[in-house]
Amino acid sequence: MEMVIDFKGVDTADKMHTKLKHAFGFPDFYGANIHALMDCLGDIRYPEYGMSEVTIGENEVLNLTIKNFPYENDIIINIFFLAIKYVNAKSIRNEESPSIHLILI
Repeated sequence: MEMVIDFKGVDTADKMHTKLKHAFGFPDFYGANIHALMDCLGDIRYPEYGMSEVTIGENEVLNLTIKNFPYENDIIINIFFLAIKYVNAKSIRNEESPSIHLILI
C-alpha cells in the first residue's frame, strides 16, 4: 500500500500529531503523544482494534512517503522515528515483516 503525507507547515509536535491523526483516521480519543502514535500505528495490521482507518494485511507493507519532512526539528524527528521504529519492531517480534517502509522527500 502506498501513502503520501505532506508535512509542509508542520513545525511543532502538535501539528505533526494533527496531520497524522487526519491522514490515518485515528480515533477521536487519540492522545496526540508518542505513546498514542505508537499504539495507533502499531495496530495498522489489526483493523478490528479500530485505531486507524488505514490498515494493511498480514503480509502487506505500508510504503509511507513524507514530503517536506522538517529535518531541522529534533522533536518531530525523535517522536516520528521512534514511533516508526516501535511499529516495525512490534511486527518483527510477531514474526511479521516490518509494517512501514518510510520514504522522506
